[in-house]
Amino acid sequence: MKQKQFEAEHADLWNEITAILQNKTHEAAPQLPALYRRLCQCLALAGQRGYSPLLTGYLQRLVSDCHRHLYGAAAERPQTLRDWLLQEMPRQVRREWRLLLLALVGFWGVALALGWLVWVKPHWAYAFMSPQQLQDFQAMYQPGKMNLGRGGSESDVMMFGFYIWNNVSIGFRTFAAGLFGGIPALLSIVFNGMHLGVVASWLGKDPATRETFSAFVITHASFEVTGLLLSGLAGMRLGLSLIAPGRLTRRHALLSAARAMFPVIVGAAMLTVLAAFVEAFWSASGNISVEVKYVVGTICWIAVIAFFSLAGRAGR
Repeated sequence: MKQKQFEAEHADLWNEITAILQNKTHEAAPQLPALYRRLCQCLALAGQRGYSPLLTGYLQRLVSDCHRHLYGAAAERPQTLRDWLLQEMPRQVRREWRLLLLALVGFWGVALALGWLVWVKPHWAYAFMSPQQLQDFQAMYQPGKMNLGRGGSESDVMMFGFYIWNNVSIGFRTFAAGLFGGIPALLSIVFNGMHLGVVASWLGKDPATRETFSAFVITHASFEVTGLLLSGLAGMRLGLSLIAPGRLTRRHALLSAARAMFPVIVGAAMLTVLAAFVEAFWSASGNISVEVKYVVGTICWIAVIAFFSLAGRAGR
């Protein structure tokens, strides 16, 4: 069938659907599903017969408009990200409570154990970090050094970019490493916990750096550590789906795990960016008192824990 004959035969159908979509005809609206099926058939025939791109493009747009009208996709789309973050993400994290517990033990367990070891026997710090690294940390957190090299708002923006690069790279490596059976993601979490425990204990032993360090990290750490743990959790779940796919093929198990973990990794990315913003414009500022940083940091930790404990429980 030639294209002109095809257009003449189905023009009434296309015009009728267009009129319904434009709210010009209300009586035929209940018939739209049946008309939509005929329209999809027209699009399939136009593509199969090689009709002009102008015609197939017109039919494709009409099919898309009709689909949105029937299924309300356009009305729901703006709420997708909000639902992911406020509903599905905390639910999914609670569903994976075993992996979350493993990540918490890997990070905080190692941090507290090594922190206690270095606090009791400081020379053990040299087993995990070089003397030059420990000396650099002590010099960095000396009182009065917080604003050193910070030339105002322009420098703050530059540091914001540096923190984003650093934090996102750590989170991405932790997530991506989880594809190799989940073990590398857990090792990344353990390594970061080791680093925090040794540095925090080493600087905490020195009265000159104790307050400077704790006031600096308390606020942004609530978002940065949570983002790291969520990245590791998502990576471990993807890795485990390849090791133990169950009754699915490994490909389908990986796809299923990826869909389930997508809200989690989106939340981890947003928390990581938020941590970089807070670290650049709040934590590193010497114009904010230590007491205020402690109060705000405590509130942030309580808010993060409460969110992942309570959010999404009242929803579907």
